[in-house]
Amino acid sequence: MDESGASDGLPRELLVVRLGAIGDVVNALVVASALRAWRPEIRIAWAVHELAAPLLVGHPDVARVHVWRRSRGLAGFRDVVREVRERRYPLALDLQRLAKSALLARLSGARRVVGFDLGRCKEWSFLWTTERIAAGPRSEHMVDQYLSFARHLGAPTPRAIHRLPTTPAADARAARIVEDFGGPPIVIGLGASKPEKRWPVERYGQLARELVGKCGVPVCFVGGPADREGARIALEVAGPRVFDLVGATSLVELAAICRRAELFVGGDTGPMHIAVASGLRAVVLFGPGDPRRTGPYGAGHRIVRVVPPGVDPLGIVDARIEDVSVEVALAETRAALAAI
Repeated sequence: MDESGASDGLPRELLVVRLGAIGDVVNALVVASALRAWRPEIRIAWAVHELAAPLLVGHPDVARVHVWRRSRGLAGFRDVVREVRERRYPLALDLQRLAKSALLARLSGARRVVGFDLGRCKEWSFLWTTERIAAGPRSEHMVDQYLSFARHLGAPTPRAIHRLPTTPAADARAARIVEDFGGPPIVIGLGASKPEKRWPVERYGQLARELVGKCGVPVCFVGGPADREGARIALEVAGPRVFDLVGATSLVELAAICRRAELFVGGDTGPMHIAVASGLRAVVLFGPGDPRRTGPYGAGHRIVRVVPPGVDPLGIVDARIEDVSVEVALAETRAALAAI
């Protein structure tokens, strides 16, 4: 097994495997953009689950998308394996470090399958790779960890370039929505896939009401179909000039709205990473986890977290998101607005 840098050149076409989740795919896309900034002739294919596929279709740095349709069970896995094998990719990158992603990368038939170093692999995924990137700290932001793959392949100074796909229709709808709001809104992301990342929806409603009343800016709630009940509760508390887009936008439309917005407020979620990749500053409410690793990437963002005195709020601590009060979230949001 080769654990050193790439030694036999970069092929013109390669496969990336990062199946989900939404925020992880957003962050991992920097690999495609960094490689194409270095070598524009490279054609990059991507294997992904259905939910995050819209972030790849039409992306300027992704030439082909292979969708693993999990709803079809084993047949869906066989279909995506057949697809990638037919393309005969000489190189595959496993950016997910799980058994299923590494296995798919290996079954693609690629001669070179590059994965994370042993210290950062999960589920014995290293068994399916033929090369590993250089060891690095687990606490490093995932964007920088992903860029290590571009460096391994020879890119001398890969940097984070955030691009998301767009369409004329998505841009036009986003422009109409923001115009109907009366100006650039504060976008509040209501939901989260993990319970420990969910702030109580009633507090989002209270925060929205305070922002409209004290800052004079429109506010809109965003989220997926599963967040509809939470949106109903938050809207009952929020009052006028708070708009509901929960379950009403595609991922591409959400990105287009974020490009026209004032600020994002929410948890460590996919919509937060979409907002940040769209150039929007974020106020992120954190409970457990490591903001240095999965928080908003880059400068100008604010992490809101309640920790014991003397404890680093950016470290790995047993914090609870429900300990963040509306008053603290409001103060941080107003400070972020003042800094724009």
